[in-house]
Amino acid sequence: MKLVTVAGPPSSGKTSIIIKTIGELRHKGFTIGVVKFDCLSAQDEEIYSAHNISVRTGLSRGLCPDHFFVSNIEEALRWAKEKKFDFLITESAGLCNRCSPHIKDVLAICVIDNLSGVNTPKKSAQC
Repeated sequence: MKLVTVAGPPSSGKTSIIIKTIGELRHKGFTIGVVKFDCLSAQDEEIYSAHNISVRTGLSRGLCPDHFFVSNIEEALRWAKEKKFDFLITESAGLCNRCSPHIKDVLAICVIDNLSGVNTPKKSAQC
């Protein structure tokens, strides 16, 4: 199983990019699951489910979702292995780009909105 992490600012298009990517991977015969890490609530589970994508949501409550990711990634990986997914894609709420999760030797994608300004990449140090 391959793990892919996706981070970026809120409303930058992370979910849309993930759904499009999953469509392409499915076309090639791969199975994919998604874990969405968010703060207090997330509507993404409904969006993923509408596309027939297996999804789990982890709500961090008062903790930064990216820090919550670190303490819950092993549970997410266990779920993905149980389901025998070829890929597990994690999506963070994108609130903490300076500490966005990155695991050595794991593909990490940072999505930024081109309408947020030309200096956005400089401000998103981890991207």
